[in-house]
Order: sequence, then structure tokens, then C-alpha cells
Amino acid sequence: MKKLFSLIAMLGLCVNLSMAQTAAGSTAQQQTAKTKAAAKKEAAKAKADAKKESAKVKASTKAAAEKPAAAAVKLKKDGTPDMRSAGAKAAAAKEATKAETKKATAASKKAAAEGAAATATVPGMKKDGTPDKRYKGAKEAATAPAAATKATTKTTTTARKVTTTASSTAKEYVPTIDRSLKGPNGEEILTGPRGGKYYINKNGNKTYVKREVE
Repeated sequence: MKKLFSLIAMLGLCVNLSMAQTAAGSTAQQQTAKTKAAAKKEAAKAKADAKKESAKVKASTKAAAEKPAAAAVKLKKDGTPDMRSAGAKAAAAKEATKAETKKATAASKKAAAEGAAATATVPGMKKDGTPDKRYKGAKEAATAPAAATKATTKTTTTARKVTTTASSTAKEYVPTIDRSLKGPNGEEILTGPRGGKYYINKNGNKTYVKREVE
């Protein structure tokens, strides 16, 4: 009988020890889970705070950038720009310039398109406006400027040769002395390449004689 009681007591002791260990393990797991949850919560909070701070910085930067423009352009009570302010005048001038540039660009594109369309409708012409040499008339039109240029060059060369020949003749001419005439102070009368009569004055220049000098 005593052995039975001892066995029951030992069995109870083992059960109590096992229950105590199980409770301790469960408590440790709960504590670890709580710690992880708290850490996760803190990390999420820090991330949210950082995001809010970034948004605030962006908003303040944007407001600071827009503030000078808003201050530069004064508005009337009805919300329209006050043209008496320098900022409003500058903004209006900028908008006008932008509109003019846009208008000029559109006009240029339109003119280019119209020119291309007109060129495309001309027989013997390419889209870029140059003659299409596959057509007889276009080929003649393309070669005509070159022929005209060649003729002009030839004429110019001939004129230069004639001028050079005349100049050479004038330079090579040796004046003859007309001994039947004398200058006012007894100077010799010379005959030029064209038959003109002249004498050399005291300054070394030519003085032409209009009539005979005795």
C-alpha cells in the first residue's frame, strides 16, 4: 500500500513538473511574439513618420517656389492679374511672345507644306524642288543654268583678254616727238597712243595741247 502511494506521489510530481515546463515555454513564446510585434509596429511607425516628413518638405519646397511668382503677379479683387504690376506685365509679355512664336511656327509649317504640294504638282520636279532629269524638259532646265554660266565665263575671259591686250599695247607704246610744235616754255610736244598732243610740265605731269602752240 505504501508503494502505491509513493508511485502516485511520484506520478503527480512528474505531471506538475511537465505542466510547469509547458507553461514556461508558452510564456517565453508569447513574450517573443509580443517583442516581434512591438518591433514591427515601431518600424511601421518610423516609416510612416519619415514619409510624412518627406511630404512636408516637398510641400514646403513647392510653396516656396510658387510664392515669388504669386507675389510678383498681383491680382485684382476679381482674381484677374493687375497689369499695373511689373510681374503681371512680364507674364503678359511672355505669354504674348509664346503665342507669336507658336503662330509663326504654324505659318512656317503651313507655307512649307503648301510649297511641297505645289512642287509635287509640277511635272518634271521632285518633291524637294529639284528637277527630275528623267523628264526631257526638266533635263534641259537643269542644264540651262550650267550652259549660261559657261557662256558668261567665256565672255568674261574674252573681255579680260581684250583689256589685257589693250593695256599691254598702251604700256608698250613709246610716245613720238612732234618737232613742229613747242610748249609754252619750249617744251617738247609728244604724241600719245591715241594721237593726242601733250608736253611734260615742270611738275612732271602731262599737259595736253588743245591747239597748236608756236
